[in-house]
Amino acid sequence: MGIFGIIMTALAIALAYPISKIYVGYDAELFELTKNAFFIFAFSFMFSGFSIFSSSMFTAFGNGIVSAVISFLRTLVFQLATVMILPIFFGVTGVWVSMLVAEILATVVAIFFCIFKRKKYRYV
Repeated sequence: MGIFGIIMTALAIALAYPISKIYVGYDAELFELTKNAFFIFAFSFMFSGFSIFSSSMFTAFGNGIVSAVISFLRTLVFQLATVMILPIFFGVTGVWVSMLVAEILATVVAIFFCIFKRKKYRYV
């Protein structure tokens, strides 16, 4: 998951310019905003895989509650909270950073559950 996340991040950073140019190349200001947003958002790919994998893993183990907690926190609580709070401090950049922060928080929660439940499910 980590390697794939790094590859996705690198590709998104490398392709931020050409993809932004395709869609909003007609407006220089919008192009710069889109390119910068794409660049910032790209870093969330490094973290999203682990929380998604962890949620799926707990579903496979038959622990729907832990799976639901990880998924609910990731997709609703953290994203909503960060998109409402960070723009207050960072302006429009806070909107784009909010996804990265939400993914990091979800990864922390997933790591917590993986460590806390490792003896019960007997994985390393």
